[in-house]
Amino acid sequence: MRILLGWELGAGLGHVNRLKVVADRLRADGAEISVALQDLRRADIFTDAGYPVVQGPVWKMPTDPALRKIPTHSFADVLKIIGLANDQALAARIDGWRGLFDLARPDLVIGDFAPALTLAARGRCPMISVGNGYMTPPAGRAMPPIRPWVKDRDLPATSRAAEAELLALVNRVAAAKGVPTLNFLADLFNGDRTFVVTASITDPYRAYREAPTLLPFNMPRGIHPRPLADRRPKGVFLYLPSGHPAVRNIVYGLRGAGLDCDAYLSDLPAASIEKLTGPGFRVHARPVSFAKMLPEVRLVVHYAGLSTAIAAAKAGTPQLIAPWNLEHAVTARGVADAVGARLIADDASTAVVGKTARAMIDDDRLAARALAGADMFPDHDPAPTLDRIAAACKELAG
Repeated sequence: MRILLGWELGAGLGHVNRLKVVADRLRADGAEISVALQDLRRADIFTDAGYPVVQGPVWKMPTDPALRKIPTHSFADVLKIIGLANDQALAARIDGWRGLFDLARPDLVIGDFAPALTLAARGRCPMISVGNGYMTPPAGRAMPPIRPWVKDRDLPATSRAAEAELLALVNRVAAAKGVPTLNFLADLFNGDRTFVVTASITDPYRAYREAPTLLPFNMPRGIHPRPLADRRPKGVFLYLPSGHPAVRNIVYGLRGAGLDCDAYLSDLPAASIEKLTGPGFRVHARPVSFAKMLPEVRLVVHYAGLSTAIAAAKAGTPQLIAPWNLEHAVTARGVADAVGARLIADDASTAVVGKTARAMIDDDRLAARALAGADMFPDHDPAPTLDRIAAACKELAG
């Protein structure tokens, strides 16, 4: 059985980590795996394990900061901003995936946040979609509000109009490519089988799903909380993408706060790592072990990637969160409701960052709440979820 795995949208390590776990299970079952990634900077997790990796179709993300201020009430609003309204680009991505099909000749494709892959596979190759809640709106219906605290009836008419506009565009492109059209825009993010793997507290569509979500299989494991007395008194761990809009103020705010900070800033050049490293602020060139680092510090500062948020919760460590986008804001809200995390704005000054971090480290009540919440996120066996995915692959591939 030949299987092509594809990742098309999104940032961070969560997408490749999720696909890697699936790839390992399917390869162990005898499948021949090939991988196409939109960002080859993330390829080493596969190439180091012997998987062939090629460049997949790329979405050119908008860089205008003003776009972050455009109201987004549904996933359709988000998709319009990031470029789904460009019919020529969508057609080109479909062609790109079809070219990879010709090379890999897969019996089955598995996509993670891969709408153009979904279209390219329709009518040609069975497809399985694997992803978290945010990127997988329920199929077969109009898109619900993306913020779980907003009611369906309160979704603005402009969001419904954006959804109808995008669905019409997608179906025009599909028809021109000989692809079966969609009934709903949400179907673009669902395959012949769909596996939503997420913690329910961070699923924006949990009230609208007919099938339950599955426990994540790519979450860090073996993380055990420590009592406050066993932690570094001023210990902080910072994890941000180097392109985060608030990275400068957060870095310099923590550096100037007299703390004991370890940091990993993904995709940071080596020269910048050396420049930023100094007394009380250590920048790591590679990802650190969450199981070792998070239980020994008093505060985790991050952008609300799901794996990091859950890992910090498992460690019983307070969290200061700077959401990068709406997905992260939804995750942050769920984590804050569960274990009392705090959020910080993109435009927070270095002084505010430092003051907030020091106050959280000194807040024993906040620390106690975080420790108490660690029991909400026990380790679990990923095998049952992977068994279901593997069984679906065998059934669809024939």
